[in-house]
Amino acid sequence: MTATDAAAAAIVVILPPRERFRAGDAGAVALTVRDFVGASRWRERITVFGGEPEHFEEISYRHVPARLHWLLGRNLAYVLACAAAVRATAAMLIEVHNRVLLALRLKARFPGRKVSLHLHNDPWSMQGAKSLAERRRLLQELDAIYCVSQFVRERLLAGLDGVDSHHVHVIHNALRAAPAVDLARKKQQVVYAGRFIPEKGVLELAQALAQTLPRFPDWRAVFLGAWGFGHVAGRSDYEQQVYAALNDVATQVDFRGHVPQGVVMEVFAESAIALSPSTGVDAFNRAAIEAMDQGCATIVSTQGGLRELGGDAAIRVDPVSATTLAAALTRLMGDAGYRASVARACQARVHALFNLDEQVRRLDAVRASLLQGG
Repeated sequence: MTATDAAAAAIVVILPPRERFRAGDAGAVALTVRDFVGASRWRERITVFGGEPEHFEEISYRHVPARLHWLLGRNLAYVLACAAAVRATAAMLIEVHNRVLLALRLKARFPGRKVSLHLHNDPWSMQGAKSLAERRRLLQELDAIYCVSQFVRERLLAGLDGVDSHHVHVIHNALRAAPAVDLARKKQQVVYAGRFIPEKGVLELAQALAQTLPRFPDWRAVFLGAWGFGHVAGRSDYEQQVYAALNDVATQVDFRGHVPQGVVMEVFAESAIALSPSTGVDAFNRAAIEAMDQGCATIVSTQGGLRELGGDAAIRVDPVSATTLAAALTRLMGDAGYRASVARACQARVHALFNLDEQVRRLDAVRASLLQGG
């Protein structure tokens, strides 16, 4: 295939079957796909496939319903639907997001086409990649694997010494850099955006805020999110524990549930401090770089990819507990100069390392190599 042919080749990007690809409730995977497609030099030759009918209007999209899912199971039904949809295209590159078995099955059905897998989670926790043998199979059968962090790449390759890994690439989630933030206009506000599940450290954060907010009566805390996408806020026992922990400072806390991505960014833009205090393995937290990009002095844990995400710019807490989070919050809330220096360092780190144009350039270079037979 010549360079001209490669430029003209179609690329199909496949979302997980239940991924919402719309402004109202898009998650990290959907937002990353939207941004990466929009910035790619192959934008006009890329079509996104997904299991949900609604989509971002600016992106070429095809709804791929998993018919007969009640009989076959949703995963197999989606594989068959995607295979039929791919067969009807001229796509020579198929990129599958976060579904290992889907990528392998499509490669088996289309051996003459290139198939890549974009990993957004720790592979050790994913169906089809939990064992050493399964991960070896991935490297042997797929044409490329994109990892959202070096942490994910290391987990994928752990124990596979001697296996060819030249086609395993780190492509970070990335953002279009925000303008320099006027920190003087920031509100005395702490924000958490994400799921309300134990692995995200939300209860420890609530307990920390219960200690710190009484000492800073002019400060407020805002929580964005719920147990999971599509869930009404407050329905889980865990969320009720979070609410109870903050009962004594309820007048300083605002629980807003799920809000559109645009609102999340507005809250980050106006807030002085943000936190991503995960206690479980976090492959790469998009909300953390969004907060850093918007000039929030950001506190992160050291779990998974958060260590490399925050670097020396964010405040890293290890271990995550009410005590350690309260100490980090107290220093930031009580020292405006220190808070401003952390905020500026956080924004500078995102601009330098998680720049959308640079990450898409790297992804497009891999695509070019695959389409040219590399």
